[in-house]
Amino acid sequence: MDVLICKTKYSGLSYHRVEEPARAVNEAGVGVRVTVAQGLSTTMSRGADSVVLDVDDQGADVVVLQLPKTVELLQCMRILQARGVAVVVEIDDLLSGVPFGHQGHGIVRSGLAQRAADCAREADMVTVTTPALRDEYARHGRGAVVPNAIPRRLAELPPAYERTSDVVEIGWTGNVLGHPYDLQVMGSGLEQALSATAGSSRFTVLGQKFDMQQRLGLTTDPREVLWLPEVDAYIQAIGELFDVGVAPLRIDKFNTAKSWLKVLEYSARGVYSVRSASAEYERLGLGWRAKAPKDWAKALTKAVRDDEWRREQARAAHQVVLDQHLTEHSVPLWLGAWQRAAENRATALRRGAVAVG
Repeated sequence: MDVLICKTKYSGLSYHRVEEPARAVNEAGVGVRVTVAQGLSTTMSRGADSVVLDVDDQGADVVVLQLPKTVELLQCMRILQARGVAVVVEIDDLLSGVPFGHQGHGIVRSGLAQRAADCAREADMVTVTTPALRDEYARHGRGAVVPNAIPRRLAELPPAYERTSDVVEIGWTGNVLGHPYDLQVMGSGLEQALSATAGSSRFTVLGQKFDMQQRLGLTTDPREVLWLPEVDAYIQAIGELFDVGVAPLRIDKFNTAKSWLKVLEYSARGVYSVRSASAEYERLGLGWRAKAPKDWAKALTKAVRDDEWRREQARAAHQVVLDQHLTEHSVPLWLGAWQRAAENRATALRRGAVAVG
């Protein structure tokens, strides 16, 4: 079976949902060849209202479209399916649920979120990161959950719990503008912990902190390490910078459907995590659950003061990642989804032939 995956321009999304899965499948030697491309080559009609006339499928049996959000891509899907090529739509966020105030909310206002739902509705298979996304985008029953995972080469780097330091680094990764309401769920908890462990703890942001000090009422402005766009370097840095990672999420429709990636990355690098009680973090089962500011304060204070306990917890979570959550572990899930897509397309064509006959 030949699979062509058309990735999005966003490096983080493509890394975890396209490039690393493709690498793992190709290296598994299971008789499936996966090719990754930046978009599809098409032939368009001329004029203001141009439409797609033809699509180059590169000889693939299955074409995977990551986050398709345009009418043109829906037209591409229909052309491919008509010639017998199965189409898989890959989605890893609830696009219709991006909250107002989030830097990505324009995807809702512009109608692109609805276009993505249209594409998913006509797909031969939809692959997603969480059960909530499957329920949203695969109501037709043609859906598969393939959770996010971590490449072995990163999970086997020297873990954070083997490092010694007089100052425990508490950290968060991300862009504050992409989490306009999430950090605030910690309330005063982070400041309480930093105050209680003053001199032996520090808070660092790997990314863009913007006005985080004001948002969280912190006495000291967090240290900022600028975002690393190359994903391998970013994940490696997590284990070199942090001893404890925080993963706060406001429990809303968008975040309930969100994957467990941040806590997974922390755990893969031997960083102990304190996290919200979101559905996916609960399903992953790693890290300390925090619901109220007092929970964040207690967990973070304990993690700083009890060095041996923190290391043991981080070591155990790291082992779970090595045993269950490597990219290579997800190979059968990707293969199964693509094979089901091909079967669904063949069935649809047979039914169409019978109807015409």
